Amino acid sequence: MLGLMDAGEVGIVIAQDVSRLTRSVADFEHFLEIARESGTLICSNGGVCDPASDDVAASLGLEVEALFGAVDNRLRTRRFMAARIARAREGKAVSAPPVGFVRSVRGEWIKDPERRVQDAVARVFELYPKLGSLGKIVAYFRENGLEFPRRSRGSVKWGPCDAALIHSVLRNHAYYGAYTFMRRQSKKRSGASSVAVKFRPVHEWIVKHDHHEPYVSREMWHRIQEMLAAQRRPFRRLVGKGHALLPSLIRCAVDGCNQLMRTHYWGRDGIARTASYTHFVQGDWGAHTHRVLFPARNIDHAVSEHVLKSLTAIDDEAARTIIERDQQDRVSLERTRRRQLLDAEEDVQRARQAFANCAPEFQHARADLMAEYDAAVRRHLEVKTQLASNTAPRVSMTAADVGALVHRAQNVRQLWASPRRTNEQRKRLLRAVIREVVLHRADRAGADVEVVWHGGFRQRLRVLRAKGVEAAVAERTRDGKGTATIVNELNAEGVITAVSRPVSVPLVTRKQGHRGLRLKDERRLARQIIRQGLLDRRSRPEILRQLAAEAPRLPWDPQRLSEAIRQLRRGVGDVDPLPRVLPAEQDKQQILDLIRGALASGKTWTSIARALNDSGLQPPRGTMFTPVQVRLLYLRAHALRSFKLPSTQPDHGAANA
Repeated sequence: MLGLMDAGEVGIVIAQDVSRLTRSVADFEHFLEIARESGTLICSNGGVCDPASDDVAASLGLEVEALFGAVDNRLRTRRFMAARIARAREGKAVSAPPVGFVRSVRGEWIKDPERRVQDAVARVFELYPKLGSLGKIVAYFRENGLEFPRRSRGSVKWGPCDAALIHSVLRNHAYYGAYTFMRRQSKKRSGASSVAVKFRPVHEWIVKHDHHEPYVSREMWHRIQEMLAAQRRPFRRLVGKGHALLPSLIRCAVDGCNQLMRTHYWGRDGIARTASYTHFVQGDWGAHTHRVLFPARNIDHAVSEHVLKSLTAIDDEAARTIIERDQQDRVSLERTRRRQLLDAEEDVQRARQAFANCAPEFQHARADLMAEYDAAVRRHLEVKTQLASNTAPRVSMTAADVGALVHRAQNVRQLWASPRRTNEQRKRLLRAVIREVVLHRADRAGADVEVVWHGGFRQRLRVLRAKGVEAAVAERTRDGKGTATIVNELNAEGVITAVSRPVSVPLVTRKQGHRGLRLKDERRLARQIIRQGLLDRRSRPEILRQLAAEAPRLPWDPQRLSEAIRQLRRGVGDVDPLPRVLPAEQDKQQILDLIRGALASGKTWTSIARALNDSGLQPPRGTMFTPVQVRLLYLRAHALRSFKLPSTQPDHGAANA
């Protein structure tokens, strides 16, 4: 009808109630928009409305009616579903029976009265335990000219069977007499007419056992499920043909999405293809609600370097310890699983005995006991399947085997870097030792990844990009590490440049320049500190302490400080030269003049020291003048070796000297 309205072939739409036109407000708005554009009239409840007119109140009334109709429709749907769930809990079938069953007059499920249908269904359950393959059952039907029934719109149609149809029959609980409801949940896809269907958790199912006559016993049905589970192929991730090393192996855990990341290649004319690991999630309006993108070369190099370093670090003793511990863990795990299997078998026997001892007149109690028995059987089946799938043969290794293993592990780096090695072989090597790589956080500076080994061991790695490398260089530079040390540490961590090259000295120097941490700048800062300290009359130990705190990359000591002072006296291009006479030298000359005058007047060393302290002058070392310090200062200034304290009379010979 919408198409006819849009084509202009409809003049008026007559409806008893607006709620009969659509089931949602959004659909009614779409209907109203088409009617407005095509000039179609709407007649409802005896009134005629023209959506294209200027009468906004009339259109508003229709929209309000549609809103109340949509709410009423949801309430009726909810009440109807609640009634169906209540009837299902009482053991009454509220859904259509599968092929092989029909609904009786009383609403109960009974076997299809047509004998041909019963034989076809029963034949499937007879053949599978014998043949053990869905394909063989299909071939048997085809070779013998047999057809299988299908129910379509209430009628049974016959045709050739396929593996999917046989599998759906074998997996259906109804064929061993159980009625299940609420197994699936359907949801309409946004912007599409299709419906997405997924299974609900088992604890949300409504299951009623012995609901109708079965085609197969419960024990045989569970045995068939074991056979089907054993034939499922394990999931094998694709290696891929590109140069990225971790396709289908890296998983995004940012914001708890827990999904595999895509490997995206891009390139332009004249530019080589580059790979990135991406994971995008779009919202209803097409905007990205979750967007993670990280260059593949950084993660690939960091992970491969970590794996190679871990493999080459294995020695004989470590290998023996790991193998012995793994064997012990395997034995312990197998014992635990076998103990769980025995416990599950005891639970099945206990539930079976309780059901057998319950009197037939207690129907509700028997139903509960039957549910417990079915849960125990399912648990026993799960434990048995898990034990069968996880049981691995024990591996016995001799000392020679351990030595050969260690020798091959030590040569793995040469094998990795060999020009004859292909990218596919490198990918297979990584998949042989690691299970997956989990990306926990990614930004412009780097990413936090977790390497999960096949044994279950997990290790965290920090993968750096250009900004992260610059921050790491700045942090280690402030810690006083040299350029060569920083280069070695970053290369050991598997850090590479934007063009997949190792970190070099020029790169680190350039990063330091971006942060103002070049060694040239630090030397300039040190000269400024020395010059200002000398002008402020600070002692050399104080200047050395400040240099160690603010210019730690230069190994400062008294000899290096003296050399820097001599350079400042001669003059350095980036710092103003020192004055010819420093303030400290002026103070020293003043102190010597005072000492000479005091000695000439016949004062003792003690009185001279007291007078100097009262004058406010500071000694070159320490905070106060002492008699011994005054005498040493005087003797060194005059190149004398005598340490004899003078008498009360001045020592004219010493003064003349």
